[in-house]
Amino acid sequence: MAKLHMSMGAKGGIGKSFIAALMAQYLLDNFVGVKPICIDLDFKNHTFARYAGLDVALIDVQTDGDIDKSKFDVFVSRIANAGSDDVIIADTGGNIYIPFTDYLKTNAVLEMLIEMGNEIVLHVPVMAGADLFPTLDTLNELVRSVPPEVMTAVWINQKNGRVEYQGKTFEESDTYMELRDRIYTVCYIPLWRPDMQVNVAAMLEEAVTFEAAQQMPIFDLMGKQRLKMAKRHLYSAIEKAGVFP
Repeated sequence: MAKLHMSMGAKGGIGKSFIAALMAQYLLDNFVGVKPICIDLDFKNHTFARYAGLDVALIDVQTDGDIDKSKFDVFVSRIANAGSDDVIIADTGGNIYIPFTDYLKTNAVLEMLIEMGNEIVLHVPVMAGADLFPTLDTLNELVRSVPPEVMTAVWINQKNGRVEYQGKTFEESDTYMELRDRIYTVCYIPLWRPDMQVNVAAMLEEAVTFEAAQQMPIFDLMGKQRLKMAKRHLYSAIEKAGVFP
């Protein structure tokens, strides 16, 4: 059946939408005949849905200021009705993390989808600085709460600097040691040099693909060149990590 990739995390601003958009672009650029089904469940920011070139469907789960869990049924139905060769990429949004994970658990959704033959991969960002322990806690909670058949890819987002604690990398951390049998890969988002970071940040602010950025006048000649380099670095990281097994 289908393969579902879900970008998940309890905090906002840790790179979930970027990871979803990056995966969609990588698939379009590297897998002939694959057009991922992209879904945005983030009712507050709609960041993933802003990527016009990715044809992202927005499922707005907010009703009268609250979460309408029946809208999650729509999301699950799309997965269940997908074709056997379809790839689905979903950005779940930090603002729905608690109700969404509760919905998955109380309705045994992941177990049902697995029984139907679907393959499920969680993509969980880990960041440095003040976000380090919250993102590690989310990773720990998620991996322990899902069925063992669910694969987990950890994305080390170095936007705030190197992800280290007391001189230890993520792979040397207690969290990784405890969960490594459930983590199938660790993908590093590069630590950009300052000039490249400016261009990448501007592209993310505009929520445009690498291809679209090349056509935008806000990026000068060298800005576009740096974005080409950033794309190569990111695609290389995806291939090195084996994000798409």
